[in-house]
Amino acid sequence: MRRALLPVLLSSLTLTAAASPAPQMNDASAASSRPISTGVTSPHLVSTAHFSIPAGAMPTTIGSSTRVVLKVNLDETGTPTNVQILHPAATTEIDQRVVSAVRQFRWTPAILNNKAVPEELTLTVEVQR
Repeated sequence: MRRALLPVLLSSLTLTAAASPAPQMNDASAASSRPISTGVTSPHLVSTAHFSIPAGAMPTTIGSSTRVVLKVNLDETGTPTNVQILHPAATTEIDQRVVSAVRQFRWTPAILNNKAVPEELTLTVEVQR
């Protein structure tokens, strides 16, 4: 049994050595490599809009609140260009009012390589009584 085990152990060392990476070749493109990014800055909310929900549209439980989860596409200026509901609230009236308000929100733009870029984000809005 010991004789059979020794070749098995030694063969695993051989396989490990065979799997080691090949030496790096001198490539002309490696000398002219560039950084992938000079940095990324996420958008920050700078302006919101007030909105109201009629009492009849809210859930009737004590201390009730409801959430709407949205996908918001921002352009290069931080302005929402597309707002989609991912998880709706208790009523469609709440959803419509939240989406309408979020379209008026403004963000600082997302920055990539010192340039403003469009960004997609997920936003959760909690509506409280």
